[in-house]
Amino acid sequence: MAWQQTLKARWAALAPREQRSLTLAAAVLGLALVWSVLLAPALRTLKSADAQNALLGKELERMQALQTRAKTLQAKPALAAKETLQTLQTAATALGKNAVLQVVGEQATLTLKQVSAPGLAQWLTPQAGTGLSPLEAHLQRAGSNTEPLWSGTLVFRLPAGANAAP
Repeated sequence: MAWQQTLKARWAALAPREQRSLTLAAAVLGLALVWSVLLAPALRTLKSADAQNALLGKELERMQALQTRAKTLQAKPALAAKETLQTLQTAATALGKNAVLQVVGEQATLTLKQVSAPGLAQWLTPQAGTGLSPLEAHLQRAGSNTEPLWSGTLVFRLPAGANAAP
């Protein structure tokens, strides 16, 4: 409380012109504080809102396209267990000697050796239509060619009964 009385005494001792100058300086500092804390961030947000809205719109369109694709894949009738295994075997044969398919129980493991990226992509694309997707993928880039070659394994889960004897 003593500091308040000291401050009031010093204020009273100032000339009216000095009091007006200090009041004006305090007002300018107060306005600068209000601007920097309240108004400037809000204006920055307002200016960037259109760009963010456009980005969110594109993201929404992409997610809706993915949703449509997922619904299409869900609506597709699943292949029978035997057909699924046959599809995998046919696709593995298409890769030639660079791929070996081993089926154990309800799991199929495709071992790849030096398969080109386009060849692997062409092989994986039809599998998406069957509802099969790799549970595990352990691939490594091999060779120092300009075109990358891939080696490794892809593990698939087969539907129940896919490996049953005829």
